[in-house]
Amino acid sequence: MDDETKEEQFTPESGEEVTHGVPDKRIWKVEKPVPKMESTYALPMSTPEVLSKILKAYVIASKQGSEAVKYTDVAAVAAIHPTIVSRNNAFLSEGGFITPERYGYFKPSPETTDYAKQAPWDEENAKGHIRAIIDRTWFGETVEQQFQLQSNLNKSQLIKAFGIKAAPDPSDANRLTFLLDFLLYFEYLQTDEGGNYFIRPKGENTLEASHGVDVYVVKEKPPAEAQPLLPQTTGEIPSTGIVPRININLNLTPATTDEEVELLVEKAKAALNLLLKRAE
Repeated sequence: MDDETKEEQFTPESGEEVTHGVPDKRIWKVEKPVPKMESTYALPMSTPEVLSKILKAYVIASKQGSEAVKYTDVAAVAAIHPTIVSRNNAFLSEGGFITPERYGYFKPSPETTDYAKQAPWDEENAKGHIRAIIDRTWFGETVEQQFQLQSNLNKSQLIKAFGIKAAPDPSDANRLTFLLDFLLYFEYLQTDEGGNYFIRPKGENTLEASHGVDVYVVKEKPPAEAQPLLPQTTGEIPSTGIVPRININLNLTPATTDEEVELLVEKAKAALNLLLKRAE
């Protein structure tokens, strides 16, 4: 056999051209794709903004959780493509944000319903209902475990932790990023100026937060018929004729624990005692 008709003896790589003695005839060998590793847990397929819209649409379409609805009903309310809703149902259902009633039909969970009802008036505090659900998820537990070891973590460390737990194919890294963004959007995680992530402290309070204590005093002239608003422990009214009006706002949610309530009560008592001493 001469060199012109001799077949080349080698194993080509994927897509490499192979010539079998015929100059104008080319055979392409394409390798079969390697099977993709399936995720242990369902992961989000959309941004947190889209997921929030879907959750709110579930509540509206289901008449505040009273009826089970299918993904096309939700898509019509949310004004998004039905495929976007159906692709995220596994994540939302597995996480407990929606609950399956029968094949293809879901209801929003009570926390999701509370979130959607409160969000138009108080989006910031409404997110606390979603955080209560996240506490019970595998990714919420993963976050808790990671921050027991370190006080703050960067994005790559959290993505790696989610990847190890969920065991997805590396090509699913963008879905893990969606998951991290979901936690950040609902303020389960927060970031510092350096871009590091830290977990939101349990029971963290601000004047706008769900469990805040807002105490302030306004001095004003009382109307003639007004009764004293402070307990008359001494039987005396300030000689200036001005009665302090004390407003204490305790903002509680279903997620508020007994320990947090006790702490708030103690803070309120301490504030009252301090004000009463100054009024003496």
